[in-house]
Amino acid sequence: MRKAQRRLRIRSRRHSRKIVAGRKKTISAEDASDQGAKKRSANTIKAAQILARLHARIKHIRTDWSHKLTTRLCRENQAIAIEDLNVQGMLGNHKLARAISDIGWYRIRSQIAYKAQRYDTLVVVADRWYPSSKLCGACGTKHASLTLAIRNWSCIKCGACHDRDVNAANNLKRLATGAIAARTALPEASLTATSGTTSGTLPAVGGKVTPVRYEHGQQDGSGQEEDAEHICSSL
Repeated sequence: MRKAQRRLRIRSRRHSRKIVAGRKKTISAEDASDQGAKKRSANTIKAAQILARLHARIKHIRTDWSHKLTTRLCRENQAIAIEDLNVQGMLGNHKLARAISDIGWYRIRSQIAYKAQRYDTLVVVADRWYPSSKLCGACGTKHASLTLAIRNWSCIKCGACHDRDVNAANNLKRLATGAIAARTALPEASLTATSGTTSGTLPAVGGKVTPVRYEHGQQDGSGQEEDAEHICSSL
């Protein structure tokens, strides 16, 4: 995708230059205000078509990657824990906006939601204010002063050293493990959202748990869906 985006910048500049050159050629100084006199040349149309195909290729690359990722996650795990983040607010950070937009978090979340039903996978959604990065994975102490610039930190209470992202993933894993235990013990797990974590404690279970039986056919190794009747007949 990075190579395609680099070609996109080059093709966009070429297309823009052809449009500017066409305007200068077809509109003279006398009738410059007459916008109806503008005509697109064959090369301009060809450049626009190449640019459109490149846009479509980038879109297909993103879609293919997200489908393969979400299919593997739902197929290989009993439960998946995700966070309800303020994506629109995070896009305000110009250093992270490009990476967040390329990944497409909302698309990944929606794909996980319906694929989890097919593979009977639990989906645990942590509340937006759940401090996954600020909780110590060893003792559960909350460090409220932790900023985004700090990527590695040590717990002031137990002295454990944490990588920010790994620690957040372990805390979310603990939520998913608790949801599996609750699902095993009860006929149906609670549908309530994760409540805020108080300082010095870590909840055993949280998030929205949506266990639903799979009823709409299987998927092959490529991630493509097969028709349910075809599977039944082949069995």
